[in-house]
Order: sequence, then C-alpha cells, then structure tokens
Amino acid sequence: MVSSVRIWCSFYAALMLVGSAVFGTRWFERADPFELYFSLIARLSPFGRRAGTGSIVVRHPLDNLDGTPQRGGLLAVVAVLLGSTAFDSFSTSTYWLQHAATSALTAEQLGTLVLLGFIAVVYVSFSLATMAAGGLTWRQRRELPNAMAHSLIPIVAGYVFAHYLSLLLEYGQQTLIYLSDPLQRGDDLLGLAGAEVNFFVSRHPTTLAVLKVYFIVLGHVLGVISAHDRSVRLLPRRHALSGQIALLVVMVGYTVGGLLLRFNA
Repeated sequence: MVSSVRIWCSFYAALMLVGSAVFGTRWFERADPFELYFSLIARLSPFGRRAGTGSIVVRHPLDNLDGTPQRGGLLAVVAVLLGSTAFDSFSTSTYWLQHAATSALTAEQLGTLVLLGFIAVVYVSFSLATMAAGGLTWRQRRELPNAMAHSLIPIVAGYVFAHYLSLLLEYGQQTLIYLSDPLQRGDDLLGLAGAEVNFFVSRHPTTLAVLKVYFIVLGHVLGVISAHDRSVRLLPRRHALSGQIALLVVMVGYTVGGLLLRFNA
C-alpha cells in the first residue's frame, strides 16, 4: 500500500512539473485535480472578485456558482467527484463487505470497476436528464450537460461534508496537535502540549446522523435552485418548465441514493 502511494505521488509530481514547464500556470488550472476540486468548491463562497478591477466583493453564493466557467469536461470532473465520494461510502456498507469477499475478482479489480460504474451512472444520468428538454437543436442539447454541470457542485460539497464530517472534526484536531510538535522532540509551537482529541461527534451518533442529513438535503436544494435558474435562461420559454422535470427526477434520485448510502454504511 505504501509503495503504491509513493509511486502515485511520484507520478503526480512529475506530471505536474512537466505540464507546468510546457503550459505554465494554465496547466494547474486545467489539469491539476486538487486545484480543480478546490476551485469548484470555492464557487460556493460568498466572496468573489469584481470583473475588471479584481477587488474582493461579497455576493450571494449562488451568484458565484452561476459564474462557473462552462469548459469542456466540467461534467466529467464533477461526476468523478460525486461518484467517487458515493463509492467511498458504498465500500464501507455491509452489502459491499459481504459480496466483495465472495467475488472472483480481487478487491482492487472489483473496487475499480464499481468505482467507474458509480462515476458513469452520475455522468450518463445527468447527461440524459439535461438533454431531455424539448425545443432545442442537437447542438444545443450537446452543450446542456456542461452548461448545467455547475448545479452538481453543491451536491458534491454537501455529500463530502456528510461523509467526512467526523474525519474532519476528529482527525483535524489530531493534525493540529501533531503540528504543535511536528518533529516529535518536545516542541509546543501552537500551545497544544497535552491536548487530546475530543470525540464528541462519534459519541453522539444521533447528532452526527442529523447533521449528515442536513448537509445532503441542503446541497441538493441548492443544486436544484441553481439548475432551475440556469434552465430558465437556456431553455425555450414553452419548454422552460417541462424541460426541468427529468433533471428534477434525477436529482431527487441522487438525494435518496445519498441518504441510503449514508445510513447503510
């Protein structure tokens, strides 16, 4: 496992160095998965920059979200973020643990195939739902999935918080404690010597479950609102309502699926 992580990190570092040397900072904007991920999540921030002057302004988070660049491959990126997080939750479920052990494939092979399946389900279902709107040319239909992909970003954020909340709060504390003495030589750089991790969240599973539901539902509500706003602008007026039905059904399916995964993990 350690050797695999080292190989991946070495490959990633070499790829970023070569890419940046050839394409400059644009390489990180388009090809660095971490920068892409954080740039998309940052679209939910209430802070932004004014066009032209670059000055920091405060605006509605959905306005920032609506300004997400409609670049080719946006849906693919968001599908990977949502599908991989859903698979991470599924891989800890009782169903997976029972059936993975009896599979003819190795754990790595089966996990890779199912992970790709989760990503494909998100990509295909969202594409079909957005392209189901009437009154559009084929070219317009092909552009809709990427044009609407920004609406999945709140869902991704909500599900990430729901899935990794306890990890963030508890291991985050542990990380700060370690940073206070990073070289393990008795330093106390942050004044946290003797501090212990507070496992309040793990000790209150009901509170944790309620928070997870709130995060998932809030993410989907914001996603539906942002999809509606964009649909009203892009779809022909006579199809502005009916053209959103398929996408609404798919997003409700994501909500139900997310809740089932969380409470069967």
